[in-house]
Amino acid sequence: MDWRRFIVVGENIHCTRVVKKEGTRTAVLADGRVGVTFKYKGRDLALPVPAGWESVSPAYGQGNIKHAALAIWQALNGAGDERRLGEDYLCWMAERQVKAGAHFLDVNVDEYSNEAAVAEKIMGYVVEFLGKRFTTPLSIDSSNPRVLRAGLSRCRKDVGRPMLNSVSLERVEVAEIAAEFGAEAIVNAAGKSGMPADTAERLANLTQIIAIMEKAGVPQSRMHLDPLVLPISTDPMNGQHFLEATRQAHAAFPAAHLNGGLSNISFGMPNRKLLNMVFAWLCAEAGTDGGIIDPVAMSAQAIGELDSGSEPFRLAKAVLTGEDMFGMEYITAHREGKLG
Repeated sequence: MDWRRFIVVGENIHCTRVVKKEGTRTAVLADGRVGVTFKYKGRDLALPVPAGWESVSPAYGQGNIKHAALAIWQALNGAGDERRLGEDYLCWMAERQVKAGAHFLDVNVDEYSNEAAVAEKIMGYVVEFLGKRFTTPLSIDSSNPRVLRAGLSRCRKDVGRPMLNSVSLERVEVAEIAAEFGAEAIVNAAGKSGMPADTAERLANLTQIIAIMEKAGVPQSRMHLDPLVLPISTDPMNGQHFLEATRQAHAAFPAAHLNGGLSNISFGMPNRKLLNMVFAWLCAEAGTDGGIIDPVAMSAQAIGELDSGSEPFRLAKAVLTGEDMFGMEYITAHREGKLG
């Protein structure tokens, strides 16, 4: 595969993302507050957590800082330097993904607020903020159709089509929104009332939602099919189900793209980066031409340069495909320091 053509949807501008309050990404500032550290334009900076942040973001009480949400809050509400630091942090998150090869920047503000009207306003702000500073198209990601519409309506029209994340049988009405804005769309294999259990169910669900998308006026060439990546820690065959569904979808819908949240595969497992990279390599071999990934942590180029003959690759592949059914060989190798 030509990895330069791998469609990278950068996944990090999400209000779900956290850093530990006392982790490696934080520091105690001169005034005693906690700050999230980052380096932007050659400067070592820290985004301060405002007083009373726990009342805005309850996760802070459990020791977690939702840093994307914090940056948005400071950019909107901070005074002087703190407002500029919020803006710099948003730019830092976007810029490093663009430089690492992102073709779309995925934006999700659902956890900024439980109020739909607030989420719509915040999505509009972030989309316009990024649009003024970057030419990379945005992927508008939300569980709320109103928030999707708010984001897509504010996307730049001169930098390529935006993306809608995502359409499924769970919410078929979103197909009309994708058509209205002429958007690319992540089309996932969720069923009307739950996740697919196996390859056959994934294909059946995709077939149904593709027909709905086409009826709405969205061609397969603008669809990025996601057979749904589920963790191998919950079912050792989840990786194999995704890979086989990808092969079958690639054959059945040749005009469509194949995509997915590839890092979901490794939740609960050690050495997640190795698993994620090997899984992306296997997905591309099966027909995937894109992924929702963190390109800073694993660029498409780095994935393409993996040594498929190495022992770490073999061990990761075995657990991802279900050959090492419960990951015992892989976990033992990790404990013995053999995975690199």
